[in-house]
Amino acid sequence: MFTRARFSLMLLFVAVAMTFLFWWPLYGGAGFIGGDLYSYFFPQKAFLSDALKAGEFPIWNDLSGFGYPVLGESQTGAAYPFHVLFYRLFDLNTAYNIEHLLHYVICFVATSLFAKRLGLTDAGSCFAALVFTYGWFPPRACLEWAILTGAWLPVALWCVESFLQTRWWRYAIGLSFVLGMQLLAGHYHLAFITQLLVATYGCWRLWIEQRQKRDGTCPVSSHCGKRAAFALMLAGIAGICLAGIQLLPTWELKQRSSRVVTSDEYDPAYGHLPPQYTSQLVAPWRWYSPLSIDEDNIVRDIAEFVAPWHWFGPNHDLDQAIRASRLGALNAGTNKIEAHVYCGLVPIAMALFAAVAWLRGFTGKAKLPLSREASPRNDVAVRHTPHPPELMIDATTGYWLAAGVLGLVYATGWLLPIGLSLPGFSFFRGPGRYGIVTTLAVALLAGQMFRKFQFGRSSGPLRTLVIVLVFSSTCGDLWLVSRMVKYTYITSTPAISYRDSSEVRKRMLAEPRLSRLLAPGPNVCNLLGISCVPWYLGIAPAEYVDPVLAMPPKEKPLPNGKPTPCSPELLEWLSRSGVTHILNFEPLEESSWQVDLIWKGVDPFLNRVWGRAEPIYLYRCRATVTEGGAPLFPGRAYIGDQSIPVDAEDERRLGSGSRRVVVERHGQGAQSLILTELAYPGWTVSRDGIPVEATQQGLFRAVDCPEEGGKFVWTYRPTSFLYGAVISSVTLFMLAAIGHLKFWHPRFVDRLLRHRSEV
Repeated sequence: MFTRARFSLMLLFVAVAMTFLFWWPLYGGAGFIGGDLYSYFFPQKAFLSDALKAGEFPIWNDLSGFGYPVLGESQTGAAYPFHVLFYRLFDLNTAYNIEHLLHYVICFVATSLFAKRLGLTDAGSCFAALVFTYGWFPPRACLEWAILTGAWLPVALWCVESFLQTRWWRYAIGLSFVLGMQLLAGHYHLAFITQLLVATYGCWRLWIEQRQKRDGTCPVSSHCGKRAAFALMLAGIAGICLAGIQLLPTWELKQRSSRVVTSDEYDPAYGHLPPQYTSQLVAPWRWYSPLSIDEDNIVRDIAEFVAPWHWFGPNHDLDQAIRASRLGALNAGTNKIEAHVYCGLVPIAMALFAAVAWLRGFTGKAKLPLSREASPRNDVAVRHTPHPPELMIDATTGYWLAAGVLGLVYATGWLLPIGLSLPGFSFFRGPGRYGIVTTLAVALLAGQMFRKFQFGRSSGPLRTLVIVLVFSSTCGDLWLVSRMVKYTYITSTPAISYRDSSEVRKRMLAEPRLSRLLAPGPNVCNLLGISCVPWYLGIAPAEYVDPVLAMPPKEKPLPNGKPTPCSPELLEWLSRSGVTHILNFEPLEESSWQVDLIWKGVDPFLNRVWGRAEPIYLYRCRATVTEGGAPLFPGRAYIGDQSIPVDAEDERRLGSGSRRVVVERHGQGAQSLILTELAYPGWTVSRDGIPVEATQQGLFRAVDCPEEGGKFVWTYRPTSFLYGAVISSVTLFMLAAIGHLKFWHPRFVDRLLRHRSEV
């Protein structure tokens, strides 16, 4: 057994070493490509990074589609402290890599510490951390939120267990900060799962205490359990309030989003785990193909040697195989990432042995161990004489068995009809994500088996050999699977490093008027600092999925390289949507599109992102008028058939990143001035400094413009952001004040609590 200091140093070293084993190219400046990275996560982070480097805090993103509230859509994570720090200091790819690696370290260390709190040995706790961290997360490298939010789950559980063992306030306050950080990271589904685990695990532990108290085997004061439950509840509420700056704007968007409006875009059952695919847990060779591994190095050779069950994997497309597994599956889409729940063949065998051993010795009365950290002056729920700490995992094995099985069953989607009727469950899709609970349960149960190696009769060298074989086999197993089940690839020179060399970016930013681009892929051209359609958002405003307002479909490319024509409906939509340029993979029929070719070639950035060697075509829309007098491509703002310039120089995002200026110079009768930005609550407009009333015209904002014209200023000051910022600030101040009083003036707090208890 290590001392606490030596174990901490060893744990940190192993955590960093594991990130190097799985992601060593990232240390040399490599980067990911594939999945949603360049179509969703990088565009958001690029917008945030550019704003932070300019000294601004952005709350409205006007680059994706017709704009959306940054905090409302949430996955930008604009208020997440790590984002604010790293994207302000480093370039986009470096900041992304640092966060990716850092959260793996956090997850590994926290899982090991939580396992130690449960009484696992040093080796067992590290093994549990290995299984959980590198079983569930690496295949999900295409989903930034997976590790960013999932890393905080074991930290929260460690805070709960530490508080219940010691009743030290620091752990309750720490739980508040952990839950707040997880919510600020921006993806609420794993945060919701964490809150479920915190609530149910805390109740389980307190229930065990109450049973022992009734049996007279736990000398706890009558108010101890109630105080602990109340403290955990307050800690959870404080964590939610800390994230108020993020949650209130999200709640506002949720009320008018695609999650509320019936749409084919949102299916709660998408991302389920087909029941047949659960056999991946015990028979990975049925599903995973080693032919899909694109790396050939010594690590792969060693991994295949220590995990030989992957040698004869099938030669098939995994996504197609999953979709073909229809027995008992839902009638909904899924993919190999959302449905992934594999956590290693050796760990699952060890977990099954631990479960069987626990069931055979189950007496119906779980017993808590005796804490070595509890102080006589604390109101603790455990006795103070030393007892074997490994009993804690025995006291909670029943909980982890139940949680693991329920997580796996819910991942299949079978319980979705029940979940949709419960608060919180109906807001999220992807039931397969509940497999994270199963992975954690397997990790903890498997780690428990190391007690047999530690305290058994076998010799020291034999125990060491067994531990080394188990660790190496599991590392190789999980490494191989992380390379077989993925949508992302690591490139030595990331495409994002060519962003400033983009020819399309140079030409678009040199345009005399503010531009909007119709691009082949959603959001990708946002990376160039250009507004573009179509869009791709996690939580989209309802107008974006309204079929009446949606963009008409483009014509399919004609054979033999003939220019693609444009339909009148699409032309009218583009004209009224402020589109000024069109980027396409194939040449366009210039007469029907009303465009002129301004550049054709291979873009150093975009062609790398799209994996294309063929040239792309950039067109500028003609600002002409049809025979009927209707305007074509009037620009980002217009009055009737007259385009109103919105100069890039005038569109400065002031302190809040929220202001747009439109100047109408030549009045020609009273008409409506239309700004092709999403009409969303929180936007106000003034003319010559006097507030005026704006109306909604389809997707956009409109305001009556008198004949003499004027200077119009739109400002975004949402009350949800202001109220959320106040709630977060007040909660932070209160937690800091409580911590200050408790740690610097403990006698004052003790007298206060004693007085309240006597009253």
